[in-house]
Amino acid sequence: MRELMLGMVVVGLVVGVILGRNTERARRTYKDWDAAKTALKKGRGIALGEMRKAAVTILVIAAVLVGLFTLAIGGGASAP
Repeated sequence: MRELMLGMVVVGLVVGVILGRNTERARRTYKDWDAAKTALKKGRGIALGEMRKAAVTILVIAAVLVGLFTLAIGGGASAP
């Protein structure tokens, strides 16, 4: 009878430790995911803003180059 009680206590402790580790890992991962989602949203917003800046810069440079090529081909203001 004593061995049965000792066995049940040991099994209970092992199951409790394993279950506790797994639930703690899940809780920690969930908390990390919440933090990562917030950071991801901020990071995504920053990245999109930087992409917009780059696109505007490329468009401005392209417009300037097209204007310069148009002037060069047309002969500029001194064309007859």
